[in-house]
Amino acid sequence: MKLAIFGCGKIANRIAASCKLTDNIELVGFGSKDPAKAEEYARKYGCPDFGDYDHFLNSDIDAVYIANYNAGHEALIRRCLEHHKNVICEKPMLFSEKQVNEAFDLAQENGVLLMEALKSVFLPLNLKIKKMIEDKAIGDITDVYAAFMRGGDHPADHWINDPETGGAFMDLGSYCVGTLNFLTGIRPKLIKLESDRTKETAETSAEALLDYDGIKGRVCVSNSKDGDMTLIISGTKGYIRADDFWKSGSGYYEVDGKRYEIAEELISDFYYELKHFADLVDNGIKESPVMDRMASLDILHITAKIKE
Repeated sequence: MKLAIFGCGKIANRIAASCKLTDNIELVGFGSKDPAKAEEYARKYGCPDFGDYDHFLNSDIDAVYIANYNAGHEALIRRCLEHHKNVICEKPMLFSEKQVNEAFDLAQENGVLLMEALKSVFLPLNLKIKKMIEDKAIGDITDVYAAFMRGGDHPADHWINDPETGGAFMDLGSYCVGTLNFLTGIRPKLIKLESDRTKETAETSAEALLDYDGIKGRVCVSNSKDGDMTLIISGTKGYIRADDFWKSGSGYYEVDGKRYEIAEELISDFYYELKHFADLVDNGIKESPVMDRMASLDILHITAKIKE
């Protein structure tokens, strides 16, 4: 599968490195509004091609990984789909249910795959945890918790401060809500949401209480202060814990007061979502069985509440 990365920010480095590890992906180059930046990245990763977005959209590539700033996602997704390119787009992919439905409808019309990139739901460790939940390794689930709290100093014009497409809850909360949705298999209801958001500014911290059909859920996020970076699943017999759950290969669980380590091979945190996407394209499958339309809508059903 010939793939180009659109967007040349910091995250493009990690995506490119993982593409190089994936046997059925040929990373052909980088696209950017600034072709000089695209050339810099192409040379860095030994790619044969670079240019602006149109250069690649009019080429024979199979797929695009959209990794530009959030506010640019919608227009770029549409352009890629209209040019019959398969698309994997960084989370948060889009910012309203209308946008999500229109994008998936357009993918169907053009016979291509659209998938939101949520790497945490493809990690071997989280697949193991999901299986443990299904097997009732810690009994019946009573509480689920996910936190992503990291400090940062962002300039006023940084995309993270955009009230419409930025903010800690839309960005980091996607990992937390999306992972809990995946592990429980349930679409949650929002019980309570608190943040430091104002009408003029995006939130830097937020906490949400959720209801997963009687299972209590809690999500805490911050992009302004360091704090908890943990997934905890509690049950009637014990609990499971994984730190840095969106990129981790290890954790542990306790049952009846005894602790057991969990460890799974981790090639790279982006490898597994990329492999999943490439396998779907290779097999002509037009919607992911993991990150499909409903999975994206179920995340947005909670995270977009921050804007109401």
